[in-house]
Amino acid sequence: MAEVLSLPLKFPFTSAAGVLISSLPIKRLKRKDVSAAQGVSENQNVVEDMLAAKMLGITLEDLGEFDIADAKSVTRLMSAMMDGKSLAEVVVEITAATGVASSASIAEVFRENGDNEQPAAKLGHGPAAGAENATV
Repeated sequence: MAEVLSLPLKFPFTSAAGVLISSLPIKRLKRKDVSAAQGVSENQNVVEDMLAAKMLGITLEDLGEFDIADAKSVTRLMSAMMDGKSLAEVVVEITAATGVASSASIAEVFRENGDNEQPAAKLGHGPAAGAENATV
């Protein structure tokens, strides 16, 4: 099983639960997630916020605390996900652009998968269950 890919934050924040969040695990979204978000609101901004929160395992309240630079990274990541691009490559680019130190070298971020899936990243760890599993 591939390791969890995490989004590093240039501007860490304290969650509503009082936890300092410096990176968040990324979960691939499914069509059912889009349908559920569209069922709640017709407002595209609300739908995008709901999908971003679902992808990162955080609340909408916590998403509202994101710095605008980190919000831009989330938008970039969601766009890459929708286009079927390598999320690991996008995270490496975001990490380089934000100047956030990674626990793995660029060479370690990619590894061969025997089942020809998208390359796995070693930037994050733990299950993508939510903010309680975020790298702090």
